[in-house]
Amino acid sequence: MINQQKGLTLLELMIALSLGLLIVAAGTAVFLSGQRSLGLQGSMGELQQNANFGLSMITHDLRHANLNTPSTQKVNNKQVGSGVIFTTANLPSSLSKVNASLLTGQAKDSDATTGNSDQLTIQFIPEYQVTTKKKCKQDKPNCTADADKEDVTIYTAKNVDCEGNRLEFDKVTTIVQRYHLKTDPNQIDGQPTAYSLYCDAGYYQEGDTTITNMTVGANGTQLMQRIDTFKVRLEVKDMNGKLRYMSINDYLALMPVTVTDSKNYYNVVSVEIGLLARSTTPLNSEALIDNAKVFKIIGSDATLNDGQQKGSKFLREVFSQVVAFRNTLGASS
Repeated sequence: MINQQKGLTLLELMIALSLGLLIVAAGTAVFLSGQRSLGLQGSMGELQQNANFGLSMITHDLRHANLNTPSTQKVNNKQVGSGVIFTTANLPSSLSKVNASLLTGQAKDSDATTGNSDQLTIQFIPEYQVTTKKKCKQDKPNCTADADKEDVTIYTAKNVDCEGNRLEFDKVTTIVQRYHLKTDPNQIDGQPTAYSLYCDAGYYQEGDTTITNMTVGANGTQLMQRIDTFKVRLEVKDMNGKLRYMSINDYLALMPVTVTDSKNYYNVVSVEIGLLARSTTPLNSEALIDNAKVFKIIGSDATLNDGQQKGSKFLREVFSQVVAFRNTLGASS
């Protein structure tokens, strides 16, 4: 009796194995492509969210610049109370010794590029609601009896400063806010140095010799993380009513100490802020990401420094916003 054996021939087995390998390879390719797309979309969403929330906070505060100050509704480097603080000439005489490092300036802070980031310092007086309440006298701070209390006038604003501090004072107070870039305290091993945009808030009252709560080494509040550079450009109106954009240094060069006649002043009517943001998650598999790319940021070129170029690849995007100074337009014409 002949025994018949049933099964696959060698050729059929090889074909089956080949088809199996092709299916596995196709599935792997789809998986890797999906992972890559997921990482890219996540980074894009992260950038957009960072920019939307961060820029909205900054622009909201910048619109308060020059509000209720004694600047006669003008912003320049000569006027006391100017919404943008360029020099100590924009502050009361009692604050003439304030550190210039706290004031608006170009290329002041180290960043992730071959240049430096700008700094923007503004001031404004909020709309205060005036109330009267009982408060313990200074010589009896822990009093309980009404006889030991006195009526005190309180000035309270509805909004808060950029650090979230409530604005409540015993007299009219000017708020100062400084926007600047500095090293992020949360660094990741193996990645290039990360920077963030911070806001440092302070205030001063009549007769003060320092800006309270504002020092060069102050921590401030982080507004936007993973910001590679921060740039500021001014929209300036000349005595003939013509407008043009210029850097902070170019503006200061137009307004040296020799310019003393207000008829010859160049007044700032708006500010444009630009920043280069990057994702937090590296995308080293993205061949299209070029760390040597030149970024165009509000009229200037920015290139990553050597450490950033040799480091991990990140998705980067330029964001900008123009903010008109509402409290200057009428007087600047």
